[in-house]
Amino acid sequence: MRAMVVEVEGRHAILLGRDAFYPAPIAFTLAHEIGHAALGHIGNNKTLVDIGDSSFGSEDQEEQEADRYGLELLTGSAEPVITTNIDNFSARGLAEACLEAGPSRGIEPGTLALCTGYVRDDWVVANAALRHVYSERKPVWQEINAMAAGELNWGNLSDESIEYLGSVMGNDG
Repeated sequence: MRAMVVEVEGRHAILLGRDAFYPAPIAFTLAHEIGHAALGHIGNNKTLVDIGDSSFGSEDQEEQEADRYGLELLTGSAEPVITTNIDNFSARGLAEACLEAGPSRGIEPGTLALCTGYVRDDWVVANAALRHVYSERKPVWQEINAMAAGELNWGNLSDESIEYLGSVMGNDG
């Protein structure tokens, strides 16, 4: 399972089932799943599970809609126009271009690299560029859980909830 959206009493929860060593792939998966919730794809089952690969290009209409939603959420456009001034570029060259162009366009550089990979159908270079965009490689789940742990009001939780969340988040609460 790549990710899942669950609806309970009109509220949605997104569960991410895969991790990455860089934030951009996780950001797209999360934005894609938010798209499913916002676009009403959950239906009567109250659960939608994405099993397949997170790369773009599914034939399924709802997956395409969620991709477009995710792209718009992350880049400001459901069909971002990405142009390059060279036909062939290295991973380092793409990373440098994205680090330069991303901030002025309001797009996170790793996300811009993946969008370029999508537009050019060159996932090898786009994914390789991520190691030059980010200063270090580390499991994204650890960063997310550390932020979440800092935001939780642990004092308002039951002992059972603290134990459960501590276990799920990989810490002792």
